[in-house]
This record gives sequence, C-alpha cells and structure tokens, in this order.
Amino acid sequence: MDLAATVYRPPRAKTPWRLEELFSPSVIRFHACGRRALADALRLAGAAGQRVLLPSFICRDLLAAVAAAGAEPAFYEVRPDLSADEDQTLWPEARAVLAVDYFGFASNLSPFQAYARRCGAVVIEDAAHALFSRDAGGRLLGTRAPLGILSLRKSLPLPNGGALLANDPALAARLPPPLPYAPSKGRRFVLKAAARPLLALAGAAGAHAGLSALRALRGDSSGYVAPDPASERVLPEPAEPCVQLKRPLACADPAIEASRRRALWALCDKIARRAGLAPVFAELPQGTVPYAYAFRGSLDSARPLFAAEGLTVLPWPDLPAALASSAPEHHRNVALVHFLW
Repeated sequence: MDLAATVYRPPRAKTPWRLEELFSPSVIRFHACGRRALADALRLAGAAGQRVLLPSFICRDLLAAVAAAGAEPAFYEVRPDLSADEDQTLWPEARAVLAVDYFGFASNLSPFQAYARRCGAVVIEDAAHALFSRDAGGRLLGTRAPLGILSLRKSLPLPNGGALLANDPALAARLPPPLPYAPSKGRRFVLKAAARPLLALAGAAGAHAGLSALRALRGDSSGYVAPDPASERVLPEPAEPCVQLKRPLACADPAIEASRRRALWALCDKIARRAGLAPVFAELPQGTVPYAYAFRGSLDSARPLFAAEGLTVLPWPDLPAALASSAPEHHRNVALVHFLW
C-alpha cells in the first residue's frame, strides 16, 4: 500500500454523494466548524443561563461554544480507557450533557441516558471524530442522541465544515434556518490542496519531509501550536459553511475512506506495539472508522517511527485552563497519529 497517497490524498468518490442522504432521517444544519454547531445545539437544548456538563478530557476551544450559548461549563470525570465515570449520580445537574465518541470509537451512552432521565438534561453526542463510524448495532455515531455534532473538516479534505444533527423530531422542528454557504478564501486550505498531489508522489519519507517544510513556512515546525487563551471564549470566523457542502461530495467515498482509515489504524497499531507504546483502544471494533491512532508513550521516540511511513504525531488535547494544572496523568500523555492532513 502506498501510504503517502493513502494519507495525503484520499481517493475521490466515483459517485458523488450527500451527507443529508447518509444521515437521513436526521435533519442537518451545516456550519463552518463543529464548535459553532455545538453552540447551536446548546441553544436548542435551552442551555442559556444554565450549566452544560462536559468531559474533563476535552479540548479547551470547545468551551467557546458553551460561552457563545450563554451557558456555564461543568465537568464529569473520564477514565483512562476514555469511558465516562459511570456513577452518574455524582455528576452535577446541568441542562445539557456532552457524550464524546473519542477518535471515532463509539461511547457508551447508557450513563448519559440515565443522567438525562434523572435530571431532564438533553444528551448531545459529540461525533466530531467519528464521521462514518457506527456502533455495534450499526447506528451512525452522531445519531444516537437527541442532538449530534460532526466536524467534517477533520475527516474530509474540505476548507471548513461542521454539522448539527437533529435526531429528535421535536428538536428538529425548532431548528434555526440554514446558514448561507460561502466560498472558501483560506490560504491554508489552498496550500494544502495544491500540496497533496505532490506529497502523494513523494513517497512516505518525502511526504513527511514536505509536510514538515510546509509547517516551517507557517512558523510551526513541530506541528504543535500553543493554545490561544481566547479560544475558550471566542468562536472562530467565519460562521458560514463552505460552498462545497452545498453540492454532492466527491472528495472521498465513504466505504473506501472507512477501509483506508481502518488499514492505517492496523498499521499504526503494529508500529506502536513493536515500539512498546500503549494504544488507548486495544482493538478496532467492526464499524469503527478511526479519526486517528491514539496511544500513550514518548512523543520523541514515536515521531520518527511514524514519520518513516509519512505519518504525523501530535499531542491531544489542549486541556481547558481550569483543568490543565490538576488533570490526571492519563489526560496528559495521549498522542495521535493523524490520518488526514
């Protein structure tokens, strides 16, 4: 398998397809990013002036969606296997609760459903990492709760793209009108789009070197950018989704993309285990379409192993400032091998 081509240039779909058809009968509202979709979900859930319950293992910029909805964040604990602390009776009461499908793996919604019955909270399934993933029952992630969130730009080579899935008919009836579509003018996307075909031809080592050079041009030689404190308070611009989402998509065939990502996960797992790195998820369940390969171990020793295959390794997440200093070790030592640049 030519991994440089597999990583940097996902095969185009022979038959263009629509996300609305894939996720039917859910009603979709497109946004520029998942955070803006989450802000709308929280407004729809009636969270303004109330608390929103989030996992303690989460990116800090997600808090901007909570702030935009006029809500206050609260947190529940997350175990080393990234499952929620199932004793939901200890969770603080909130108007909405976020269940995260980390890295494309289906979360257990049982404690969230029990919490919703007890507190009257609206469950929101965060499937930002889980485009095309399904649970053991074959249900698409993002459709298993009254509201779901997708971050399309994380899995598809698009200028931007997030989506709010309204899976409850009563909530779907209250959705705001769709946002207008806007052409992308981002230099970063244009640069990536131009570079992908060249990187795909360069072989694994050449692709990784080219990617490193492009990051250096952006002033980001390590691939890691220090978090901006304002990211917890301010949503990014623009708000409007890219015009590509208005048309049938040809950027990746769902079945081929699922197969590509599963093959990459299996390859990364072999590399990681040979190197003594600990996978966050020991197995890849049927139906799971991984966003990345998550492991625990030394970044310095892991980077060259994956770079030899044209793959990039980054730490995850940038924890919220209120949690970073007291976070347990299992929230600090996770790294991801990314499957899309």
